[in-house]
Amino acid sequence: MVAMACSKFSCVGATVLATAALGLGCGSSNAPSAATTPSVDGSAPDGSAPDGSARDGGLTPFEPVSPYTYVPKLKNVLVGLPATEDEIQAVKADPAALKTLISGWMELPQYGQKLMRFFQLAFQQTQVSVLDYADQSYPRNIVFNTGTAPLLMQNAQESFARTMAELLVAQHRPLTESFTVQQFMMTTALKELYAFLDVWQVNDNGTITDRFVQAHPTLGAIYAGTAQGPIPISETLDPRSPNYMHWYNPDAATEDATVPGCPADPIRYLPSAYTLHILLYGSLDNRKGVGGVGCPQLAGSPTATQFKPTDFTDWTMVTVRKPNAGESVPAFYDLPALREARELALNVPRVGFFSTPAFFANWQTNVSNQMRVTLNQALIVALGSSVDGTDATVPPSSPPPRIDEAHSLPPACYSCHRTLDPLRSILSANYSWNYHNQDDSALTGQKGVFAFRGVIQPVNSLDDFGRVLGSHPLFASAWAQKLCYYVNSAACASDDPEFLRVVDAFKSSGYHFDTLVTELLASPVITRASKTANADGEGEVIAVSRRDHLCAALDARLGFADVCALDVTSRNQGVIPSVAAGLPSDGYGRGSETPVLPNAPTLFYRAGVENICVAAAAQVIDVTAAKQVPGVKQWSSSNPDAAIADFVSTLMALTPSDPRASAAVDLLKAHFAQAKAQGVTASDALQSTFVAACLAPSSISMGL
Repeated sequence: MVAMACSKFSCVGATVLATAALGLGCGSSNAPSAATTPSVDGSAPDGSAPDGSARDGGLTPFEPVSPYTYVPKLKNVLVGLPATEDEIQAVKADPAALKTLISGWMELPQYGQKLMRFFQLAFQQTQVSVLDYADQSYPRNIVFNTGTAPLLMQNAQESFARTMAELLVAQHRPLTESFTVQQFMMTTALKELYAFLDVWQVNDNGTITDRFVQAHPTLGAIYAGTAQGPIPISETLDPRSPNYMHWYNPDAATEDATVPGCPADPIRYLPSAYTLHILLYGSLDNRKGVGGVGCPQLAGSPTATQFKPTDFTDWTMVTVRKPNAGESVPAFYDLPALREARELALNVPRVGFFSTPAFFANWQTNVSNQMRVTLNQALIVALGSSVDGTDATVPPSSPPPRIDEAHSLPPACYSCHRTLDPLRSILSANYSWNYHNQDDSALTGQKGVFAFRGVIQPVNSLDDFGRVLGSHPLFASAWAQKLCYYVNSAACASDDPEFLRVVDAFKSSGYHFDTLVTELLASPVITRASKTANADGEGEVIAVSRRDHLCAALDARLGFADVCALDVTSRNQGVIPSVAAGLPSDGYGRGSETPVLPNAPTLFYRAGVENICVAAAAQVIDVTAAKQVPGVKQWSSSNPDAAIADFVSTLMALTPSDPRASAAVDLLKAHFAQAKAQGVTASDALQSTFVAACLAPSSISMGL
């Protein structure tokens, strides 16, 4: 839990005044919001207009938002950087210049990093832990070595987002390919995971078929040992070698050393794909020791893994296809071969975003639900719509739709099941409840029917399903709406003619994502530079800068490399990662068509961000040369005026000509002077000033 008390940097006696004047009173229970902070258009904290009249659903005149507000907002959303004076002036001189700026920002490396996170969230590949994969590796956890498990989970979360970044941005392919793609960005570790899940078959009854054991009927045992020393993997994988299936593991000599009957070096295991899989990740499986004593599993040390560090970072595009007649699937344990593989022949279908292990882990099913939740979440991702009982589309009577009578008998349930059950059969014909091959002939014979929101199409394969999603009338507007939520923290009016123009431009481009980004972000639907029908709704949402935006801004503006450790492979530690983990982030709940967007400030958010700012200050103010990190900005308390000018332009994103800039400079200078007057060192005073700027509304909110 983050500390609730004010730090020495934001509550140094008289310096409270400066902090409050910047929009955040120390100890206040609320960070800046549309209700507590004067808006950039001159309205008062209570929401009234400058003349005192109420803002009441469009009865007062529309006031366009200034480029000083929307240009920095858009650049922050796209790349996390502050807008420059030249960029502001270019848009002031010619509003059409905004499209050119957006196109230029999209060429920056920071855009790829932010886009990656957007895709992870939009395709619902996040919000999962190791435990969520247990269905796919039933009845055990998929991995549990604390050194390698987080790396694999990070890989799985990033895989489809990286796939889309490559296809949509680098190759300019249409967004519709997200539903039919059979190429995925993978690391060696992910290739192993996909290949392992292909031989560890779990059917609807929870019966396991170990296809590795089936393929190796003469293999007597798998060995893990320490005393023999490191064994070349070429010998471990060679059936002609005396070291065949002998794996070096530094923990083997001491595993269960205190359990009578368990110490052994090497340890002998009966053949098992699961035993071998976790051995690769540095763990030792449970087993029977001398006299049948039970020897528990060992999570293992980080150095016990068979993977190289680069096996979690060597991203490459891999084509997944069905094996040809007589072709065997790749050996999941042959790491040298997997490192070179650009193609995997797998039996479990892998088509589109809805077939990834991360999506399955996020939306598990069971013998009762039978793919309904999985299918419904796929509809939400692709079309922004769910099965809610209001759809008047009637599935065809031939072939007869498969409706679960036990669940659909109550009249209130039938309207949903009439639509959902034929749809879910698309997935249940291909996957077991544990997301392996479906081997129940009664289910494989029910291919499913797509009958949803006015579209009725037969579906005989997952490819068909993906194509129907990509051609559905709801697709284009759904993805424009996802961007609205991401940028404006609220929905756009779907009947706004300007919003519909953007959707049409997206369609006309052949569904190119960069066109959607450029057209929507340059539109007054987003900027509110001019009035559209969207402005007559709830007004503009001023939201807290949620975790992903805030951390990206700190990285981009201060030169950090993943300061919040959102990527576990960065291995950053300290206050900032621990606090950032508790900040609100975008995500989707089960059955929710819209993302969960914590927009309102809270005391927890205020305290958490303050702790982050304090920790950041210590890394950028008066840091000794030995502790400085290349690329991270540094300021000296011996030159406070230059530092404060940078705080205003870099942290607060206020350009010199911004009407708010000079006042911010004066307030921060007063803050610095008052802190020193109370006896603190110049270094502490400048760190306190940095925190005040870091906590300013324009620093930690979206839209001010």
